[in-house]
Amino acid sequence: MFKTKIVATLGAAALLMTPMSAFAKTTPAKPKAPTTVPVQFLSINDMHGNIGESYKATDGTPIGGAPALAYHFEQEKAAFAKKYKLKTAAANTYRISAGDLVGGSPSYSSLLQDEPTMNAANAIKFTVGALGNHEFDEGIDEFKRILNGLAPTEATQNYELVKDYKLTKSNMEILTSNIVDKKSKKILSGFKPYTVKKYGGVKVGFIGVVTPDIKTVVLSKHVENIEVVNPAKAIAKYSKVLRKQGVNAIVVVAHSGAYNTDADTSIETQGKEKILGQTVDMLKELEKIDSKHSVDVVIGGHDHNFANGVYKNTRIIEAKSFGKAYSVVTGKISKKTKDFIKTPSGIVKYNYLPTEEQINSNKVSKKVNGIVNEAKSLVKEKIDAPIATASFESITRDRVAHPLGGSPVGNLVTDGQLSQAKALGYNADFAMTNSGGIRADLTTVKDGDKNVITWGKAQAVQPFGNYLKVVDMTGANIKEAINQQFTGGYGLEVSGLHYTYNSKGVVDVFVGDTSEKIDPAKTYSVVINDFIATGGDNFKAFTTATNDKTIEVDTDAFINYLKGKQTIEEPTEVRNVKVD
Repeated sequence: MFKTKIVATLGAAALLMTPMSAFAKTTPAKPKAPTTVPVQFLSINDMHGNIGESYKATDGTPIGGAPALAYHFEQEKAAFAKKYKLKTAAANTYRISAGDLVGGSPSYSSLLQDEPTMNAANAIKFTVGALGNHEFDEGIDEFKRILNGLAPTEATQNYELVKDYKLTKSNMEILTSNIVDKKSKKILSGFKPYTVKKYGGVKVGFIGVVTPDIKTVVLSKHVENIEVVNPAKAIAKYSKVLRKQGVNAIVVVAHSGAYNTDADTSIETQGKEKILGQTVDMLKELEKIDSKHSVDVVIGGHDHNFANGVYKNTRIIEAKSFGKAYSVVTGKISKKTKDFIKTPSGIVKYNYLPTEEQINSNKVSKKVNGIVNEAKSLVKEKIDAPIATASFESITRDRVAHPLGGSPVGNLVTDGQLSQAKALGYNADFAMTNSGGIRADLTTVKDGDKNVITWGKAQAVQPFGNYLKVVDMTGANIKEAINQQFTGGYGLEVSGLHYTYNSKGVVDVFVGDTSEKIDPAKTYSVVINDFIATGGDNFKAFTTATNDKTIEVDTDAFINYLKGKQTIEEPTEVRNVKVD
């Protein structure tokens, strides 16, 4: 107290002795410049051209579609800018696609070579993306044509439909650091391994990688001229390059999957659950190669999972697929260290369907809605054509015994393939196809009291246009192919046979629904597609097939099969049975 009194007295005396000029107006001190910069990443993965689809959240609320995504991205950006009082709302926000933006798409996108999806992505302002495996579906040159906004040639699929469509050049930088040309060993032509973006005086580096399994999930002729580098080694290489440039905040855009370990973890219950998967394995290997890698965020995809968690100090996030959800990652970067001050936060949100009024109130979502509606109108006559009626409203592609095949839609597809082969004069015994090639439930539209299957609904189930082959295989090789579901992690749909299995693998394979076992030494005639014929999805046993004859495109086979039936019944029999 004594010290305080002395100070007060001295202060008063000083005031008495101070000239009046000292009380002249002075300039207030400038506020201190902020030492951190807030950043926001809005991302999707595995859109697969689903720009105009509607799905349902677990509570039944409608979700999905590019117009909804555009609306929510604009709302997220504006809220972020308001929170941090940013002068330019867009300055600190980037929109990211983690691969498979196109490929395996609904008819209104695929019939127009996915050009509507690229136009929608441009309107939404995606600026960074990664190559996924489905960008190779028609060969990388066709994807580059779409990316660069170039006109199709007469050799382009669906040329008559797409020739007059107005395509714009993409604004996205598509990244891939682990795909190189087989001969030159250089990064695949037309793509970059990384890019750097500036946010209010700080820099963020983005590195792109794709799953090392890409050669097993793409038609072999489309990947025969590439080599796949270990993604962890590629990230280590380019994160070092970025750090030398003074870029310490690094985001990996990875077409590589992850999942939360708690089976109950979902968008509704996301928290701090442990995270596993190929992406985590990649980070573990990266740490061994370079413990100073400085990767802060991995935005993942490929396996269509929900994932959100932290592995050590790295945020890993994945937002399901088909535009059902999106992820929001935010953090602050120190101007001094040029790195995030802590692990960025992340949340996955459902892409809830806004009202028509909300979509039209925002210029971006309104523009995207116009792109979707135009695409649908251009192919409406074709996709709305009725081809069959059904006894059901819809049947699912979901597999009860995942990762094994065996879904109602899978049964119907393979029944159709076997039937079509026989109709074309081939005495086929069985049909088998990869579960991953079945892309949608088979749904119907109401026409009075009838459930009508349209061309578009059928095409959505089998959109890839793979060629069907009739091949010869021994019973032993057929059993081995079915057994590879256990070692490769992918499913097979089957017709003309059924099998039993236990925890170790296939026990027995039977002809049709009888108790007659297939003969390991006997040669059978089997319908397969050209993807699994070359070992796709790790089904190497199919490469042993001989005497192959190409018969029909799988999309056409399915549609023609449905056309030939008066009413489609749901095939309910179980074709794989677990035994003790």
